Amino acid sequence: MQPLPELQSSFGRALRDPAAPLPPIRAKGLDAARRLQVYRNNHAIALASALRAVYPVTERLVGEDFFTAAAGAYAKSNPSHSGNIQDYGGALPAFLGDYAPAASLPYLADVASLEWRRLQTAVAPPHQPMDLKALGEVPAERLPDVYFHHQPAARAFESRFPVLSIWEFCQQAEPQDGLDLGLGPQCVLLSRPALDVEMRLLSKGEYVFLRRLCRGGSFEVACRAALEVEPGFDVQERFAALVREEILTSFHL
Repeated sequence: MQPLPELQSSFGRALRDPAAPLPPIRAKGLDAARRLQVYRNNHAIALASALRAVYPVTERLVGEDFFTAAAGAYAKSNPSHSGNIQDYGGALPAFLGDYAPAASLPYLADVASLEWRRLQTAVAPPHQPMDLKALGEVPAERLPDVYFHHQPAARAFESRFPVLSIWEFCQQAEPQDGLDLGLGPQCVLLSRPALDVEMRLLSKGEYVFLRRLCRGGSFEVACRAALEVEPGFDVQERFAALVREEILTSFHL
């Protein structure tokens, strides 16, 4: 009799690959091959259901049949590696970007990326707001050298497509107007100030400013980078908004 780890591994291989050798399954009724097929079907349905839960807008854009086929193709090359079903599906945006049947929808991968970030924002740990009193006590001459930290749930996403507009369009039960895909690139900020995920557009300057701060840049470095891409960028107003929205939550010198 096989040791349990080997039996589990062989069962997993056979579950994902119909050509793999059958594991030693003993039971009354169905033979091993037919019994394993039941597990394969349930496994495929569970993975597709997990993807549907994360990517409802993506599915709406392509339709149920297309999404089912894409989910099946994705599952063959992207098996689950976690016991938490919420961890499954992170590579779907990249997969859709290379998926030939979706070539006529070049924005599909970015919409899926936005949806995956929504999930990550939703399940991120909570945060504490900025200590405004402590921030106000920082000497003015030291402000350029301040480094900030963001709430764990916050994510900034840049797309060459109007991804937020597409997402919002698909929230309508019966859209009244057509979607203008010519709106151009959009930068989106995802955050969770309370219980619900919120999304809003960022200007290019604000996107660069926030990204520099969140990647370890000082306040001065972030300001210079933002002003390079958006000469009229209002540092004071945008910084205040990021603190007020609890995107920036702590700092150090």
